[in-house]
This record gives sequence, C-alpha cells and structure tokens, in this order.
Amino acid sequence: VILIPANEVKFVPKHNFTQFGLLPAIVGNLTAKGFVHPTPIQDECIPLILAGHDIIGLANTGTGKTAAFALPIIQLIKSAKEAKSVIAIAPTRELALQIEDEFRLFSRGMDFRTALCVGGSNMFKQKQNLSRNPHAIIGTPGRLVDLINQGALKLGSTKILVLDEFDRMLDMGFINDIKTIVGKMHKDRQSLCFSATISNDIKKNLD
Repeated sequence: VILIPANEVKFVPKHNFTQFGLLPAIVGNLTAKGFVHPTPIQDECIPLILAGHDIIGLANTGTGKTAAFALPIIQLIKSAKEAKSVIAIAPTRELALQIEDEFRLFSRGMDFRTALCVGGSNMFKQKQNLSRNPHAIIGTPGRLVDLINQGALKLGSTKILVLDEFDRMLDMGFINDIKTIVGKMHKDRQSLCFSATISNDIKKNLD
C-alpha cells in the first residue's frame, strides 16, 4: 500500500485520536500532551497498521510520521495475546533517539520496554538492554548488524519491521546491512517503510 498524505492546507482528518480504538493508556498519554487530531500521515497509517497491512508511507521530517507508526505498534504489542516485538531501523543516531523518545512518551505507564542500539554508545549496556526482552528495538544499521554478529540480537520472533527514512539509508549505502537484519526476522512479518520519496530503487529493494 503506497500512502501519499493529503495536502496539509486542505487536509480534514477522518478521525480524532479517540476513534482509532487505541488502549485508554495510549489515549491518556496523547491527551496529556495535547494531541487531539492526527496529521495526514497519522490519519491514513494508523488504521492500516492496526489492521496488519504492510505500508509504504510518504512522509518528510516534521509530518508526525514517528507517531504514525509508534502509536499503532504500541497498541498491537500491548494488546497481543502472545509476546510481540518491533525493530525500527533509522539512518542516524539522532533519528533513532527521537524514535525511542516517542515510543517512551506514548507508552508511559504501560511497561513498554525499549532498547536503543546505535554507534558511539556503550555496547555492553545495549547488550544488557537486549537481554531484557524489549518490546521495541531501535537502532542504526551498522550497530544492529554488529549485535547480530555477536549473538546479542536475535530477531527470529520479531514480527514488526519499521524502516524510517529508507531513501536516506539507501543513499548512505546501508542496503546490505538492512537485508542482513531483515533476513534474521520472522518470515511472517509486518513491514512499515517511511520515505520522503518513492523511487524504483526503493520499490526494488522492498520486493
């Protein structure tokens, strides 16, 4: 499914955040931060992700795309009858930190554990966090592959994949690392890709 958000000027949301069927704790966290109406990418993505669809979302920085996947993922994981987890891959340390911050913000009070795996940070601490069976693993491609190679990151049961700013990751030469990571995941997975542009290279590498 390729999503092209509506123009912000003309956009009229189809939902407010109480109409997605999100858990009360998630809605409470949104309300506490003053969130009422979703942005275009949130309005389109949240119902589709909750329904289990794979998506390609067109979204620039500042459009609310992190919440577009974080909110339904928290819902899917915390309402699942069996243990479920997500891996979110980002091109830079800064974006990975932002993604972890939003997962924590929207899951406050819900015992939702995260593990941040980025270069330039203590690997021993990252291994400790991974050993605690986090719900969300967020990281940059190179560090994630290092942790896989060292046996600290096992993804055989991880069924949700997020590729954020996938066009940038291709430009930065991360495609082989991404393929290594994805190849370690559960075969029956939900894939969520966000990119500022949709090129033939992106379509080919997602096939």
